[in-house]
Amino acid sequence: MLSQDKLQFWSEIFKGLANKNRVKIADLLSHNQQMSVTELSDELEISFKNTSRNLRILSNLEIVDYKGTKDRVYYFLNPKLKREVKEVFKIMLR
Repeated sequence: MLSQDKLQFWSEIFKGLANKNRVKIADLLSHNQQMSVTELSDELEISFKNTSRNLRILSNLEIVDYKGTKDRVYYFLNPKLKREVKEVFKIMLR
């Protein structure tokens, strides 16, 4: 049986992934080393603002991480993802 902490953790993860655009972002980032908000927005065919909001949610869940350069912010899958989440992604993003 799952502990309360695990139940809360998985509930938040699945809630965060319960949006097709966030799943698409995870998929795109799993195939590309890193992408900017503009690149993701263009690929998803959604607004820059909507893309940023989805990235913020994924970042708050520690699914994605980012780094800034002089003129852009690049997002990538968090290399410190919990093992269990990585395994779910392997299955989900085949």
